[in-house]
Amino acid sequence: MPRRRSCGSGVPPQWIESGPKLGLPGLYGGVSGGWDIIISRDGFPLAAIYIKSAAGPSFGNNFRNRIQEITEQALDVRRQYERSGLKDLQPHLGLLFILEDCPESRRPVKATSAVAGFPSKMNGISYRDRFAGFFGRLLKDRVYDGICYVTSTPDGDSMPEEPCWDMGVEDFLSDIVSRVSALSYAQDQGGMSSASFGEALSHRDDIADVMTGFTSTPTGLAAAEMAVVRRRRMLVAELRDLALQPDASETAMHKAMGGHYWLFGGQYTGVAARRDLMNLDEHDFPLVCSDGSLHIIELKGPEAPLVRRARENHLIVTSAVHEAVSQCMNYLRTIDEMGAALRTLHNNELGLNYDYRRARGTVVIGFQERAITDRATREQIDQTIRSYNSHLSRIQVLTYADLLDSAERALRFEETSR
Repeated sequence: MPRRRSCGSGVPPQWIESGPKLGLPGLYGGVSGGWDIIISRDGFPLAAIYIKSAAGPSFGNNFRNRIQEITEQALDVRRQYERSGLKDLQPHLGLLFILEDCPESRRPVKATSAVAGFPSKMNGISYRDRFAGFFGRLLKDRVYDGICYVTSTPDGDSMPEEPCWDMGVEDFLSDIVSRVSALSYAQDQGGMSSASFGEALSHRDDIADVMTGFTSTPTGLAAAEMAVVRRRRMLVAELRDLALQPDASETAMHKAMGGHYWLFGGQYTGVAARRDLMNLDEHDFPLVCSDGSLHIIELKGPEAPLVRRARENHLIVTSAVHEAVSQCMNYLRTIDEMGAALRTLHNNELGLNYDYRRARGTVVIGFQERAITDRATREQIDQTIRSYNSHLSRIQVLTYADLLDSAERALRFEETSR
């Protein structure tokens, strides 16, 4: 029989079950069984956790088997919720994975090509890092909402490690509690019982009306807002992953960031209607501040070098940073010189009412992790950029790491303040 467990993370203990035969609604098999922990309220699933481990000596077979098991476990549930039109109400799916930390799991492994002539990207990568890459893709593709990845030695003499900064225990539990709270609010405001939930899983034509009812009250709206926060956190993770790709470019980052101006902070009301407000210039992100002024965002590639040694002594920013700042400076000079004349024209002809007198600029360039060498640590890179910024007035330099870290902190504040 399933047994009840208490939880000190803000979830009522009577909602939590653990046992070997717990299941969620699944599409292909009717019920997706094998979940180790399920959080539900009055028959309404809120979260589920799947626990797996891998140990030596046969890490190769374990890796292939675990990939199949872990992926199938979640996809059956995902497909059922998408088919029934209840995608926004699907439970939080979490994976807790423990890998044996030993020389065999850390040793680089030669991979066999899946198809002749197509070399494997896993060649020369240890199973410890292979699992990390696999879990990262599961999160990026939203197969799982949260993953806790831990490595531990079999003798237990040393403390367990968290190989990935975004797959730690604390974040894993925090995400579960946030989603459980959001779905619980939605359940209260939408009048969703176990019977009506089961009916919705079979066929539901009025799902739009149900969701409208969820968001028509303060608590229901809070649940919807939490869903927005979750999607934004996924975007931050995707952007971070993209910025670390060897072939990442300015164009790729610009496309991925799209119209998500919230990444730059909450003081902006949107992106300007046109990128070519000034003759001969086209801005990457012309953000509109709440007072109507402009903030020009100039994007450069995440692969751009950030610092270099000056005469083997102090670190200084590279010419790539200088050139990007100069480009942004020219944009501001053009706005200063032409803005007063163009403001009336843009207002009369285009209906755009922007104040061009107080424009500022930000250059986003490079990524510290890609610039760290034996001659420049992360701390030294940060200090060099801060010193450089201290001598600028209307322009600041940010790295993609700085930008995404700031966005992540803001989203965490949104979650914890509710």
